[in-house]
Parts: sequence; structure tokens; C-alpha cells
Amino acid sequence: MRALFGRILIVSVMLAGVGCATSPGAAPTAAPTVNVTGRWAGTWSFQNPSLGAGSLSGSFQQDGSRISGTFTIVGGGNAVRNPSAMLVGFVSGNQITLSQPSSGTLTVNGDVISGVVNGLDTATLTLRRQ
Repeated sequence: MRALFGRILIVSVMLAGVGCATSPGAAPTAAPTVNVTGRWAGTWSFQNPSLGAGSLSGSFQQDGSRISGTFTIVGGGNAVRNPSAMLVGFVSGNQITLSQPSSGTLTVNGDVISGVVNGLDTATLTLRRQ
């Protein structure tokens, strides 16, 4: 019985390790093909139009594949809970995966970033390099 318990414990630990290895905050496997360092500004809108839309501006800093930044969000009324957000994410190829404070997937195409951010309410955004 003790040996069976030990095997179950080992399998449980291995499965937990696999789950951690694929967490959304994990670093990407492909090298970045873009550098998003600098100022960006653009528009956003909730996927549910009744919640609103607006503008946002801020800057990214990129260190290898890791990015961070601070953005100011305008519009959306009470549906916007954090009008100033500190973002953290990773770049893989030309894709940005946001991990904090919300998840999201963005695509960099030249001087344009667009995609979806999954906060309490899902929103689409388009940013242009300034």
C-alpha cells in the first residue's frame, strides 16, 4: 500500500510539473522578430459594443522576448476598471502574449499592433507606433 501511495504521489508531482511548464506566463519558444520598444497610441472597443470604446496610449520596453509597459486608457465609462495599466508579456516571432494584468494575444505588423485583450470584458485594440 505504501509503495502504491508513493507511485501515485510521484505521478501527481509529474503532472503538476507539466501543468506549470505550459502556464500562460511562460516565456515563448520562438525568438522575437519585432521590437516594440517605444510609444504607441490607438483605439480600443469592447466586443460587446454597449460597454463602450475609447483610446489608449503608452509605451513598451522590450528586453529580449520580455515586454513591459504602462498605458492610459480613456473611455468605456464604468466598464474600465483600471484607467492606467502596467502590462507584462512576451514576444514570440511577431506575436505578443500578454500575461498581466490581463491575458491577450496581439499581432505586430510593421508599425501596427492589433488583437484581443481578455480582461473582465473582452476588448479589441489597434495601436500605432508614435
